[in-house]
Amino acid sequence: MKINFFNVGLLAAVCFSSTSHAANVSTDDLYRQYQDKPNNKAFSIGTNGSAGAAWGASTKEEAMDLAQQTCNDSGGVNCNITEVNGRPLTSSDLQVKNYRTVNNYNIVSNGVNYKPDPEEKATAFFVNNQYLLSVENIVGKCSKLSYERNGKLIDLTVIRTDKMNNISLLKSATPNETYATISSKKKTYQGERTYSYGYHSSNTNNSKIPSFQGIITDGIISLASGSYNDIRFMTITNDVINGNVGGPVFAENGDVIGIVTNNRKKTLKASILSIFLNEQNIPHHVTKSQNNISPSSIAEQSQTFTVPLVCLNEA
Repeated sequence: MKINFFNVGLLAAVCFSSTSHAANVSTDDLYRQYQDKPNNKAFSIGTNGSAGAAWGASTKEEAMDLAQQTCNDSGGVNCNITEVNGRPLTSSDLQVKNYRTVNNYNIVSNGVNYKPDPEEKATAFFVNNQYLLSVENIVGKCSKLSYERNGKLIDLTVIRTDKMNNISLLKSATPNETYATISSKKKTYQGERTYSYGYHSSNTNNSKIPSFQGIITDGIISLASGSYNDIRFMTITNDVINGNVGGPVFAENGDVIGIVTNNRKKTLKASILSIFLNEQNIPHHVTKSQNNISPSSIAEQSQTFTVPLVCLNEA
C-alpha cells in the first residue's frame, strides 16, 4: 500500500510519494486534506506552526511515526501528535507508544469543532481534588473552557459565577492530586509580603497550539482595602499580566490570601473566597500556619495545583 505524507511549514508544504514535488498549502489546508484521507492516518503539529500528516499506512502506529517524522523534518518545534484516524489522541493510543500530545489544534466535543482563543488568558487553582477557582470575566468570552496539563487539554465545567466579585467555580473532568490551602487569617495588613503565581504564553508565534510558562512574582500589600474602603479587596505590588489573572496570591507561609481579579493588581481576599465556597458546599482546606517557606517552595507547590486556562470558541 502506498503511503502518502506531507511536510508542512507555515506557508508551504512538500509532498513525498513516488515522485517528489512542492505544493503551496497552509497548515489548515493540510489538516482538511488529512481529514478526507483514508485510515490509518495521523496528524502532528509543532509549537511554531509546522505540521506533518500521514495516511494510508499499514498501522496507526506507522502513521503516527510518519506524521511525527515529517513534522520534525519540516522544522517543527516540539511536534506533537494531535489526532489519529480523525479523532483526538486517546489514552489507548498513548499506551501504544509514549507520544507527547497537544490535543488542541482542532478539538471535537459532542460533534462541535473548537479552536483556542489566544487573546483570552487566565489562571485557575484547585481548592480540592476536583474544584477550582478563577475569575468570572473569562467565562462569558468562551464557548468552552479547558486547562492545559502536560501537553493535553482537560475539560472544565462552570459550576457558579459571581460577577460582582469576579470569581468563578469550575469543576475538572480529571481529579488533581494536590490543591491550595486557604488562609484563615481574619485581617489583612498593609506591607505584608505577597507572592503571586500564574501563567503566560510561550511560543506566541503560533496561536493554534497554546503553550504556557509559569511565573512567580513577589511584592507587598500596598492597600489593605479597595476603592471606597471596600474590605473585600486589597491591592498588591506584584507584577501582574493577563495570564496571572485568576491566579492565587500567597502569604509567606504558602497559604492563599487572595485571588488576582484584574491586571491592575486588584485582589479579592481569602475570606471572601471561603464564603463563596461555603455557599456552594464545596469542601476546601483552611490553615493558619505560622511557618514561612521559601519563594522557590511556593513556586514548586504552585505548579502542582495551578493551571493555565484555555478559552475555546467554535471554529
